[in-house]
Amino acid sequence: MKQQKPINIPEIRTNIGWCLDLRDVLSCALVCRDWAQTFIPLLWHTIDLSQNPRIPLIGLRKHACHIRQLKYLDLSETSEVMQMVLASPGIKHLHQLSISLCDSDPDNMYGLDLIRRNCTSLMFLKITGKSFEGSFGVIPVKHCIPPGVLVCPTASKLTVLALHNTSLTREGFVHILRLSPSLQSVDLTTSNILTGGYIDMASADVTNSLYDLDLGSDYNHLLQEEEEGVEEVFVDDTIIKWKPFRHQGVTALSATLQEIFDPDPDVRSPSLLRHFPRLRDLYLSGLNADELVESSDVRDEVKACCPDLSIVGFGASSSAAIEELVTNAFENLSEVYIERQNYTAGVFHGLLHHHSTLHTITTDTDPSFDKGPPEPVDDAFREHGRVVQLLFQILPLQMVLLHEHEMKIEWMEERPWRDTLKELAVRIEGLDTEQKIQKTLSLWANYWFWYDHAVRKSQITPPVIPSNSESPVDTSSSAGVAANQIVKAGAVVKHEQSGSVVKQEQSGISETRSGMTQPVVVLPTTKQLSFDDFFQDDRSFEARVARFLVRLPNLRDVWLGTGYWSR
Repeated sequence: MKQQKPINIPEIRTNIGWCLDLRDVLSCALVCRDWAQTFIPLLWHTIDLSQNPRIPLIGLRKHACHIRQLKYLDLSETSEVMQMVLASPGIKHLHQLSISLCDSDPDNMYGLDLIRRNCTSLMFLKITGKSFEGSFGVIPVKHCIPPGVLVCPTASKLTVLALHNTSLTREGFVHILRLSPSLQSVDLTTSNILTGGYIDMASADVTNSLYDLDLGSDYNHLLQEEEEGVEEVFVDDTIIKWKPFRHQGVTALSATLQEIFDPDPDVRSPSLLRHFPRLRDLYLSGLNADELVESSDVRDEVKACCPDLSIVGFGASSSAAIEELVTNAFENLSEVYIERQNYTAGVFHGLLHHHSTLHTITTDTDPSFDKGPPEPVDDAFREHGRVVQLLFQILPLQMVLLHEHEMKIEWMEERPWRDTLKELAVRIEGLDTEQKIQKTLSLWANYWFWYDHAVRKSQITPPVIPSNSESPVDTSSSAGVAANQIVKAGAVVKHEQSGSVVKQEQSGISETRSGMTQPVVVLPTTKQLSFDDFFQDDRSFEARVARFLVRLPNLRDVWLGTGYWSR
């Protein structure tokens, strides 16, 4: 039997197709009928209407059943493509949908019907309503979302839900949560969860879950009958016995602090954190120091409702508000996201409060940073950069992505960084051209290649370099150490192979001009190899930066302005 070529196997062709751009996928679809059956679904898999694609109506009518991702569907558009997308009965297996509502109620109905048709397959759903003034006494109906059309009552696969400029009742919001067991991320930025009809009972018996009482009445007998998980809350000067629904799958929430703690601006009601006991990731935006919720209230609510919360992001907020929250509201954070305008001494000092747990500090950047020559840096915080150095010296940082912060090598060399760092993205003053950056990083990468080669040549396992926090020991008398031991600063570890000794020194063993340490490798020939053996007395600025980087033994990925380098 003739052996089949791998390219003729549909599964292999499909995997190859995911790696091709649209032009190549189209060319493959025109090869033959068998290839067309493989590549046509890939060609129609994702439709991004924000790019104003020239979609043939005949092709859309025929191949709409292959569409799985529909991005940026704006109902205010009146093009024929938009009308065809809304009316096509073949679009009923979407996995991802981003839709923007408009002022026309009939058009919004078509959009909501599209959601309803795909609610059994949707995994990502983003709905953006038209923005409205908060002065409305009653929220206009066009800004309210009927929860029944968003999720399937029996087989919802929804994992990410984003609602912007929309309104839901508390009961409707919990209806969505209850019918979405796979939900992991919720984004409610600029949306309202209204108190009216918010009673979200966990049990079916309404009479056992709700009690409306006057503030002056005696309700002590109710306290004796409380079930587990039942709370008493004030809603519009009324005491309500309430058992909130708690979703065990949601781990990420995006909203403003007011939307979380005051979901209905007109009526005081419980915070939304009551619904998310497993929350780990919280993204806050629109923070204002003048309208900030009391940090003590935030701390108490987080402790009571979300004990696992450890990742916090801040967007479009005042630095004073961020400083207050990271200092007094959150405890034991592990990851923090901040924007460039929030690079202030107060914010960075606040991060130092998480000195035993914080390992990641990031800032989103424009992808164009990795293309072409490095752009000039306009870093107003550059002259206060010693505060940033404290972060590297005190915190157990593993990832720091501050693409638009420029450091001074003199300040970097003043005190050693903790050696936990694995990924670094910063600019360094003096490395302002692509050639200088590439020379620096090539020296850094080549040093570790040279080091690994030296270790392999000696046929031994490379030693583990201890952290800067470990106290150094004097290993100058290593000649008398047994040949089957690896000598490290602060520890001696047995090694099975004989005839080889490696000594790795750090923290005060071998000082450079800047007071920083050099690792030293002792090979079987007893010849000591230091930095100068590799750099050959190169005193250029690029070599100076490379020397600093190689003292971080766990550093694997570095960005200094023109793309990532890895070792």
